[in-house]
Amino acid sequence: MIEIGRVCYKIAGRDAGNIAIIVDKLDKNHVLIDGNVRRRKCNIMHLEPTKTILKIKNDAPTSEVKKAMEYQKLIIKEIEKVKRSPKKAKKDAKK
Repeated sequence: MIEIGRVCYKIAGRDAGNIAIIVDKLDKNHVLIDGNVRRRKCNIMHLEPTKTILKIKNDAPTSEVKKAMEYQKLIIKEIEKVKRSPKKAKKDAKK
């Protein structure tokens, strides 16, 4: 059930409720995911697999995953990467 290209829902953690695509199998309990989540290692117990499988190759780059999602007409969310300097984050915390 867990294979490269499988569309899943993330059910735990910060990205819960978002669509994730399995990009690589790391071991029997962990996979590499991408899609509407941050590209990262994920425990398979935190994923709910669907019937849909995208045609991507092993360890495909994010751009290829997004193209495959567009082809299957899956909703794509843009993930914002916010970089904050430690000094600015400290000032904001004091307010």
